[in-house]
Amino acid sequence: MSNKIFIITVFIGNIAFGAVLPKIDLQGTINAKSTNSFREKVTKQLFEYGLDKRIAKANVDNTLFHEDSLNELMTKNILKNIPLLKDEDILNFITQAALRKRRVDLSSYATLVSLVQKHATAFMDKELISQIEQTSIENEKLKSMKVFV
Repeated sequence: MSNKIFIITVFIGNIAFGAVLPKIDLQGTINAKSTNSFREKVTKQLFEYGLDKRIAKANVDNTLFHEDSLNELMTKNILKNIPLLKDEDILNFITQAALRKRRVDLSSYATLVSLVQKHATAFMDKELISQIEQTSIENEKLKSMKVFV
């Protein structure tokens, strides 16, 4: 008798609380992420420069070392730690590297120095070099972490 009551209670509870839970539109979420991704922005910029869409995507895939979520985190870390850089600066840097078919590792100290030298109008002082070094160290730590999106 008590098993029947338990099963009926669970069944009624599932029906009652099932209507309360929100429905998530996963397809819309996936599409929003894929169209706003860093890789897609660079591919779009290469396409605007006149490259075929397939070639632009292949160039971007060969240019960036890491998966998209890790590149996004590294980019946000760069923007947070080096305030004189803007999102467009990093985008242009990656686009130019993709045009020249060069590999870019956003955790590399040399890459960050090159990025800052290319887009910064100010002289590189000790504070700026310290910011670059700290950003490089933090991005290296991000590489060792598992990123779940």
